[in-house]
Amino acid sequence: MLRLTYRRDCSCGGNLYQHHWNHQIVDLGRLQTGLGVIWSEPNTLLAITLSPDKTQLLKRSLPESMPGQLTQKSLPSILEEQLIQALHGEPVEWDWFPNLDSGTAFQQRIWKILEQCPHGDYWSYKELADRSGNSKAVRAVGSACGKNPFPLRIPCHRIVASNGTLGGFTGDLELKKWILQKETEHTFDVRFGTSDRALP
Repeated sequence: MLRLTYRRDCSCGGNLYQHHWNHQIVDLGRLQTGLGVIWSEPNTLLAITLSPDKTQLLKRSLPESMPGQLTQKSLPSILEEQLIQALHGEPVEWDWFPNLDSGTAFQQRIWKILEQCPHGDYWSYKELADRSGNSKAVRAVGSACGKNPFPLRIPCHRIVASNGTLGGFTGDLELKKWILQKETEHTFDVRFGTSDRALP
């Protein structure tokens, strides 16, 4: 059974949370990617980026419900292991949970639905819109995917265009293709292309 757990701690008793950040470059063999994370104990994710530029991570807006001070720190070993597993397309039983408060109500709804897209599968933007209960909101759904603050943890890479192309991604499109191919483990004989076409 899928477990969906979100941190929505809105009271800090007037004290600041202690937030931590880390950024590294991960070598996947054929390509490299950035991996930046902002987190807070216990087990709360505040942002993830796949940009090689760490300044993109530090520009992220944190939830107003969790004001805090930001310090650099090594990634917790379990979190690092799970993120690396996800980059290699391996199934992950996550121990860290995203705080969604930085998103609008609509974005939060889309991100929660996104988490239900199974490992080894993929949906179209249209299918995601249908699952949200608003089949006409394809472009809004695409925008919500593009603003997903937790790539890998919330698998926006599993959403593709209806015409079979990759669509967009918060990281590099070659990385999206890489992860999808690793996740499917050749279950689907699909050759993804890229396109600048608008969402269908």
